[in-house]
Amino acid sequence: MMRKNISLFVVTLMALSVLSTLGVVDTVAQTTAFSTNSVNLTLNTTEVLPANYYYYYNFSLPNTYPNATFGYYFSVSNSSVSTALMTSTQFKQFNTTGSFSGGYIADQNGTLNFDGLLFTQGVYYLVVYAYQAPAEVEIYLSVKSNMQAINATQYVGEFETIPAHQNTSIPLHYETLGSPFNITVIGISNQTVKYTIWDNSTQTPAFTSPLVTFTNLSIQPFSYNYTLTNLRQGVYTLIIGNPHNSPAYVYFEYRIYPKYVNPYLFRYLLRQSGAPTGLAAYGVLNQSGTPTPYLINTSSVLGYANISSILAYNQTAAQQANLQDPYMASLQLNLILAVENSDGSYYVYWPQNVPRFYTDRQQVQLTNNVLNMSGDGAYLTNSSITSPNGVVIETQNGGVMQYYYGNYLNQPTWSYRLPFAFMLLMNESVVQGQGVLISMGIVVVQNGTIVANPQPYWFDRIMIHDPAAAAAGFIVSGYRYTPVGAASLLGSYYDAELVFGGGANGEVTQFEQLSATLGLLYYSPATDNYTAFPSYYSFGADTAEATTDAHVSYLGNGFASVSAGTPDYTYLAENNAKGTQTTTATTPPTTPTSSAPSTTATTTQTSTTTPPNTQTTTSSSASTPPYTQSPIHKFDESGWLGNSWSNPPSHNQRD
Repeated sequence: MMRKNISLFVVTLMALSVLSTLGVVDTVAQTTAFSTNSVNLTLNTTEVLPANYYYYYNFSLPNTYPNATFGYYFSVSNSSVSTALMTSTQFKQFNTTGSFSGGYIADQNGTLNFDGLLFTQGVYYLVVYAYQAPAEVEIYLSVKSNMQAINATQYVGEFETIPAHQNTSIPLHYETLGSPFNITVIGISNQTVKYTIWDNSTQTPAFTSPLVTFTNLSIQPFSYNYTLTNLRQGVYTLIIGNPHNSPAYVYFEYRIYPKYVNPYLFRYLLRQSGAPTGLAAYGVLNQSGTPTPYLINTSSVLGYANISSILAYNQTAAQQANLQDPYMASLQLNLILAVENSDGSYYVYWPQNVPRFYTDRQQVQLTNNVLNMSGDGAYLTNSSITSPNGVVIETQNGGVMQYYYGNYLNQPTWSYRLPFAFMLLMNESVVQGQGVLISMGIVVVQNGTIVANPQPYWFDRIMIHDPAAAAAGFIVSGYRYTPVGAASLLGSYYDAELVFGGGANGEVTQFEQLSATLGLLYYSPATDNYTAFPSYYSFGADTAEATTDAHVSYLGNGFASVSAGTPDYTYLAENNAKGTQTTTATTPPTTPTSSAPSTTATTTQTSTTTPPNTQTTTSSSASTPPYTQSPIHKFDESGWLGNSWSNPPSHNQRD
């Protein structure tokens, strides 16, 4: 009995693990009070069955919509038994004939039988049959309706009804194109279905399951999912087949774990000309030609710029972007802010600190944006994010409605003189019981002449209202893409960018003149200083503003020169190397197969936005911005902390 009890304990733990996996802490399956009818049924019994005898337990389940009813059962015995779940019609035939020829929903044979499924309205029978010898059997059944039947938004997790004798096909997220990957598939249904991972490139299955109601639970060793490892880059489809005469009600989810993110993937999918150009850290080292991911989590990022020449012009692009001034350009500090709440929920935001240049009249305007990128349908409201300087506006991007916060009420504008040197600042901090505060700032160190005693000017402080926020940080990661559900084909990057591009609204500009030094650094608590990221690329990917004629040369230690010229969208050296570049970065296949995504894939980029009819609205004008007095190495809201920052390298103009 001791051994049997241990087995029962282990199986119970596994069942609890399965329930947790299905969403006790995730988006899909959450306890809810919406359902009129609820189910909370438990059977726990020990039965002694003579040979050729059976035990049955019947139960009736109501319609629990909008909740889904999930159950699992298992039997542990000292000799092999058959454990089956039947409809009333199937049970009537079994009781008459003594055989399973009339069918069953699910059946396992052995001393340890275990399965689970989604239940729909109806009458069910759990049958345990000692078909060859006497058996002492422990039987457990649990059926609950505390799963809300809603689709996930941060990963692909969907409820779907598959008609009789039909398949449903679900394209896997396009991150499978970026690198080799692992994948897990979880599925549960009200009758047996078959799961296939189809490789569109080779037109062959990478995996096909047997007919199951719950992925892998009837196969030893027990597991609640199918896990495939080291699949090659390509386009894949998940196919779920229903071979029965009745519709199948299925919940399925998959999770992809890329070996590394591929910075070139967006360029491959969008087939775009030009790119946001400058310095970008994607969390991927690739000096040796073997991409290796890394992770940076920081509370502060600094973007340095020293511009000695700048003139942008693209009349056609400005008209297409609904911009009144064709001489506009921007320099964007784009980051990813991740927030974890005390309940384990996870949110992702995209903040931008963007000086917008009117290069024909040498004016600069301080603008910013914040976009909620926490998953499909994520949005912001004027109560979820606030600042005295801004509001949330709605805008269409590639047919998708997006909600941008921007400092549209107060966009400081002043004249600049060349050389114009400054540091863009972005800080985050958790304010307990309130949310996460994002601080946007700038330090002008030269405006034609050197600025004496330069001080940070914090032009916007933005509160994301989230009283449960427990931790937050700006994330650069080569391990994952940002979360999306089935409505999207690909998330974005956890990256940091300091890049030149068009003025706003996705404009792709051209530089008639450009000569600048850029530096992109993050704050390291270990050194109490700003330091270079482990690696850089010469192009960004998150923003839609771009340019077609800027060239980047890496200077080392997180700095690069940018000049007008032929672009070279490439991997730059690690931060301890200077002036060397490599083009060994892994790219998706250069010759797409017929199954590759088309150039009109629904992957979208985000962009800096201007409020309608206020592209050039200004709220202040001065030769230099106002400064708050502050003491000097991390920039916080009171100024510098620590020792003075080392001087950036001088700019070398490219011939």
